[in-house]
Amino acid sequence: MGLYGDNFLKIRNQHVLPLVSYGIARKKYQYWSFKDIITKNVISLNKLQGKSVEVEISKSDYYRALHCEIELFMNKATIQYADYIKSQTSSPSWSFVTLYYLTFFSTTCFFRFLNRGFIFFSSEQIKRLEDFSQAVYSDVISLDSGNYYFNLKETTETDTVIITLTFKGDNIHKQNWIQLEATFREMLADCDETEETIIKTFISHFAAFKTEYPSWLRNRLNYNSDSSILDLEASVMHVDLSSFRSDFLKGLVGVDLTPDMNSQIASIGFLSSYLLGFITELYKEYLQRSEHGKDFSLERKIYLENNNIKQDY
Repeated sequence: MGLYGDNFLKIRNQHVLPLVSYGIARKKYQYWSFKDIITKNVISLNKLQGKSVEVEISKSDYYRALHCEIELFMNKATIQYADYIKSQTSSPSWSFVTLYYLTFFSTTCFFRFLNRGFIFFSSEQIKRLEDFSQAVYSDVISLDSGNYYFNLKETTETDTVIITLTFKGDNIHKQNWIQLEATFREMLADCDETEETIIKTFISHFAAFKTEYPSWLRNRLNYNSDSSILDLEASVMHVDLSSFRSDFLKGLVGVDLTPDMNSQIASIGFLSSYLLGFITELYKEYLQRSEHGKDFSLERKIYLENNNIKQDY
């Protein structure tokens, strides 16, 4: 595991091992939309304060849909990784935007392994929950479509799960980094020595650059016209992820915390490398123990080979 210590083992034991018995075939992924399963297969619903609810669904439905979600975000991370490796000939600012989305999708997949994360519900999906409440409880509730934070609250003795859905509104990218920092802080309680250094260093980056700095920098380089000058001047650094992994700890603690653009890009490069490696190792633990996932994994392997990309993470 290298960089991944006691927290990795805790996440594997608490979150990956319960998933091992469940899974879906690649050819049936379209029937296991996580958002649809949560809103269509409801057993019970409990309205909380504000725009939040708890829903109960079968354990089998939940874990099959979660497996599908993990596979799809592993796909997204793999595709972004391939695009980033090929982006060396792109404009520097666009290359960074590709790195940003690699980091974002790796983070999203990381959250899925933790049975949590952000999810967008359409008005149609929200109406299913409202209609269920009215039909079953004669209780008229009003929920907003948009981004919700889901969290697995508990598994019951009757083989169901309770999921909390908390409305978050807009700006999901900013919320993503705030939640990642909070998750890192949770992880501090279970760190071994090396892992503690890594997690505390990432937290120091969030403090120095402000928590939402990845999104802020993406907006600056993707949407602002003056990023064209930065491209012409070749002043935006390109992160070599393979060189970052060669001496990860030394490079990470050596990132300059001066709040300039290239320091932030370096920080995001290390964050991307760390999270991509983390989810890859977690996925290996699932794959080694489960009869599921081989078809998804093979498809990603073929995709990388067809694009002449070596999977060195």
